[in-house]
Amino acid sequence: MPGIKIKTHMSAPIDAGEITLLPISQSIHWIEKKFGLVWNRPYAIRVEHNQSTYQLPIRDMTRVYLILLWGLTAIFSLVFVSAKPNRRSK
Repeated sequence: MPGIKIKTHMSAPIDAGEITLLPISQSIHWIEKKFGLVWNRPYAIRVEHNQSTYQLPIRDMTRVYLILLWGLTAIFSLVFVSAKPNRRSK
């Protein structure tokens, strides 16, 4: 079945004294007939402590920096292409 699928995976819990940590990851699949792409990333950590449970999101700074770099590359490319002098032959 072609298309994009997003799945959330939970790892085995890690006990650290009174605290239990549960790592959560996310995978994005795009599978076609002859090729496909899979991207895995950390998503969050679920913390259980004294009958309370909360989830801490994980910020993927590499992705943020890559998006910033791609944006700057696009801006400088557009500036370079638009600033080129037009030469007219006489």
